[in-house]
Amino acid sequence: MERLWTPWRMRYVGGDSRESSCIFCTKPAAADDVAELILFRGDHAFVIMNLYPYNTGHVMLVPFKHAADVAQLSEAELSGLASLLPWVTTAQKRALRCEGFNVGLNLGSVAGAGVAEHLHIHVVPRWEGDANFMPILANTMVLPELISVTYAKLRAELELSALGRRSEKQQVPQAGAVVYVSSEQKVALRRAKDGSIVLPKGHIEPDEAVWQTAVREVDEEMGLRAEIRGWAGCTELTYGDESRRVAYFAAVAEPPGQAFDDHHDVDTILVEPSEAASALTYANDRAILQAALSRLDLESTL
Repeated sequence: MERLWTPWRMRYVGGDSRESSCIFCTKPAAADDVAELILFRGDHAFVIMNLYPYNTGHVMLVPFKHAADVAQLSEAELSGLASLLPWVTTAQKRALRCEGFNVGLNLGSVAGAGVAEHLHIHVVPRWEGDANFMPILANTMVLPELISVTYAKLRAELELSALGRRSEKQQVPQAGAVVYVSSEQKVALRRAKDGSIVLPKGHIEPDEAVWQTAVREVDEEMGLRAEIRGWAGCTELTYGDESRRVAYFAAVAEPPGQAFDDHHDVDTILVEPSEAASALTYANDRAILQAALSRLDLESTL
């Protein structure tokens, strides 16, 4: 018998780190969804990442109503909660390339519910061989990336999917990034053909995850190898008759040599973080940039 063994979660289950109030009530009531790891808000339920994950990409589907049992939910609330599941697993497959899932609903503390008073559905991505010797022998879980990075990848997929869009008009999805070149301690911005200064972005190719598009566009447009570090935000713009919705990431990069040199001072400029916002042509880009730099811990430079 194979088990998904997670002893590092004992600090949470045992109560040392648990809040006295209901986290599934306080977190959606807070003002900052990124800080609270909330990925999406529906009419009756929301999606939130697990701070003590069983595995990378572990999320929970939670009704807004404070209810301990599914029988306490209305038909609309139950339907709203359940409808999130196939949508979320689709986003996880695209962003994380996972091969399967553990989906569970624990009702009551004796059934293993960590927060028994507020029901929630666990959705845990799985890969072949992901349960290895490290958690059992070393009491250590090996996660391939930071939660903030996984959050950004999943948030982008949800923002650009049909259910995530709150506009009835047809929009073309795109992805881009705010790129901080750490060796130069400057932000890389793109000079468009019309002379405007913008953030790098582009169309999403078929079967390409949103974050992969952002990395590819930074490489193609700037000659930089970007590494996703967090979520920056989502914005809408109109180009001709086309309406676009763009998901942006916070990223760091290093110039790989000649590829960057070919772009530098031609269609790519390096700007001090404190001057980057004023250099951008559009207000939407400025708001995205400021959010990204704050999540890259560059607030002191602004």
